[in-house]
Amino acid sequence: MRQVLERGWTLTFTHPESGETMTIPAQVPGNVIADLHRAGVVPDPYFGLNSAGLRIWEFVDFEYRTGFRAPETEPGERLELVLEGADTVGEVRLNGDLLGELDNMFIEHRFDVTGRAAAGTENRLAVLIRSAVNAARKFHRTPDTFTLAYNYEGLYLRKAGHTYGWDIAPRIVGGGLWRGVFLEQVPADRWTGVLLYTTHASKQLAKLVLDWNFETAAERLTGFGARLVMKHGESRFEKQFRIDFTSGRTAFEIADPHLWNVRGHGDPALYDVTLELLHDGETVAVRRFRTGIRTVRLDRTESLSPGGDGEFRFLLNGEPLFVHGSNWVPAEAMHGEARDRIRRDLELFADLGCNMVRCWGGGVYEDHDFFDYCDERGMLVWQDFMLACQLPPQDDDFARRIEAEATAVIRKLRNHPSLALWCGDNECDEAALWSGGGERFPSANRITREVLKRAVLANDPDRDYLPSSPYLTDSAVRLGNTGNAPEQHLWGPRDEYKGDFYRLNTARFASETGYHGMPCVESLKKFLSPDHLFPKTDDPEYLIHAAQPYGDPSGPYAYRIKLLLDQVENTFGSVPRELDKLVAASQAVQAEAVKFFIENFRFRKWNKTGILWWNVIDCWPQISDAVVDYYYEKKLAYYYIRNVQQPVLLMMGEPASWHCELRLDNNLPGPAAGRYRVSDLLTGEEIAAGRYECGANCCTGLGAIRVSSGKHRMHLLEWEVNGEWKCSHYLLGHTPYDLDYYLKCRDAILSKLNIPLAGAE
Repeated sequence: MRQVLERGWTLTFTHPESGETMTIPAQVPGNVIADLHRAGVVPDPYFGLNSAGLRIWEFVDFEYRTGFRAPETEPGERLELVLEGADTVGEVRLNGDLLGELDNMFIEHRFDVTGRAAAGTENRLAVLIRSAVNAARKFHRTPDTFTLAYNYEGLYLRKAGHTYGWDIAPRIVGGGLWRGVFLEQVPADRWTGVLLYTTHASKQLAKLVLDWNFETAAERLTGFGARLVMKHGESRFEKQFRIDFTSGRTAFEIADPHLWNVRGHGDPALYDVTLELLHDGETVAVRRFRTGIRTVRLDRTESLSPGGDGEFRFLLNGEPLFVHGSNWVPAEAMHGEARDRIRRDLELFADLGCNMVRCWGGGVYEDHDFFDYCDERGMLVWQDFMLACQLPPQDDDFARRIEAEATAVIRKLRNHPSLALWCGDNECDEAALWSGGGERFPSANRITREVLKRAVLANDPDRDYLPSSPYLTDSAVRLGNTGNAPEQHLWGPRDEYKGDFYRLNTARFASETGYHGMPCVESLKKFLSPDHLFPKTDDPEYLIHAAQPYGDPSGPYAYRIKLLLDQVENTFGSVPRELDKLVAASQAVQAEAVKFFIENFRFRKWNKTGILWWNVIDCWPQISDAVVDYYYEKKLAYYYIRNVQQPVLLMMGEPASWHCELRLDNNLPGPAAGRYRVSDLLTGEEIAAGRYECGANCCTGLGAIRVSSGKHRMHLLEWEVNGEWKCSHYLLGHTPYDLDYYLKCRDAILSKLNIPLAGAE
């Protein structure tokens, strides 16, 4: 039984300028900065320069207060106070007495309040959230650690890294009770740990293992048993077995199982699981959850050979899976706010045809609702642990805290069938190349090579673990050669999107790559002042909303505005002076770039096995690589990506020896066949036509078309799938292109795709 504590909260603090003690209403779950804005204490943190003014609030402590009446407990029950998420450092008091300390944003905190929370009378609860910046002062950083310019305050704290400022998020340190607070009546008999996983999956037979732990007040462990029931539709499996101890394991088989699959490969079949703890024939505890019968394996080599041989591919139910997906950043920069954005953001991933979501290590571990959605929609989840772009501390205290965090998170999420992989961090192996002092090789990172690996093996032994993304060997770091890693983050110079870096990349799998695209004019007007709408490299408003904290033109992320303008100039020969035309040009560059990145990988299937581009949607209003802005306005790239991530795709390769090769990729689990044709998009002149046949999950060549790279031409590619015609396009010729010609072609493409032009501007 749970009693949710979500009403009647207040927030008390000392104003950093006036010195006045203030108390305002608080929202739980929520964020203190959002509470300050709702109370009129600070202006909208998402508009103009306002986020820079939050610096003075980083040194303020906040106290949440509320009252509640506790429920009556049954004999043998405990009453626990649960904080599902507290950001980050603080303490909890009940009726003036200290219950305990807070020190980790990512995990829940439980406090036994049995006998301390009085039933029938008002209890006073106070949660102090200390300044995270001040709390970090107590740590003595050693020179073997490193992180990004604005993130040293967070190096030792377990708080979302992006809150200090990142190249994709604002500096809004904030804090608060960002997940639910409730009282829970904990019975004496209960399951304390349940893990159900699949070791073999085929259409004929599945082999599963159930691992369990439970607590009981019984003096003797006699007369105990368990009943496991798994249901999917009309299918029902039941197993009843004897239990002689509070922990154990049982293996079993299910004939003709319904397998869980990703989008486009079959039904993501889910089983409703009921596990009853029996004592002398009576049910004394029940655990209910959903799971899927499937196996996921990561087949990888540590590096590529000098000849380019190597592997990084996912196997689902024993079959290789070509991955097409994107990176997940927090749905909201101020954690605890706008929880409805999570599902809405995931719906964009599903609409785009993604079969994998990578949860990036600079954010947070999402909750069950996130994974439930992915379970239901057939989207795999690559889960980073929350370490990013740093050489983390190696001391025993930090290692202990990381292992406790990982253990809690793994035990919470491990039964979700969508969870494909645990990854130790984001770009911490690469950080060894950036730190600029001494030799620090990846193998020396005990956090990812020992601590997290041990936590995964202990708590989720059948799931794969990747120490870092990208994973680098010591020799790769010694030689400065990230190109021999099978899995890579393809950022590079961010120059010509068909340049050698992107076109000739050696990655088997790309887990990050992206390109800038401006939001639409109407969105810009919502977060920039009227006289700051046109981008300038020294404009502090633009700088802040291009992820440069404080709008500092000399800061490490200030390059992003010039980069965006350079990409437009490189592609179209000049930067338009009209804002609406600049936005159209910028979105066109982004759309063509990400489309090319995806097609470049599909064209070389199975030499390449997947791409997770960056990224779907922003966590606040900004100019970025996202293909949907914070206000849910879709950029042109959204429509192009959705089109090229469809299961069957006709593509043209890049010119070589006066020809462009035609290839058709089929991601379906069965063969595809039909007609195809290639024509000039604007004139309708037919260039090629024929029939294709392509086996399941493979890519096949369809010949070549003679071309001249000196001629700009937009090709319309059409093909038939089950009697329905699909289409895409290919832009021939070297940059720069004529912008007016391109926009005319864009309009024709969108018309072919039945997308209103207003939806792509």
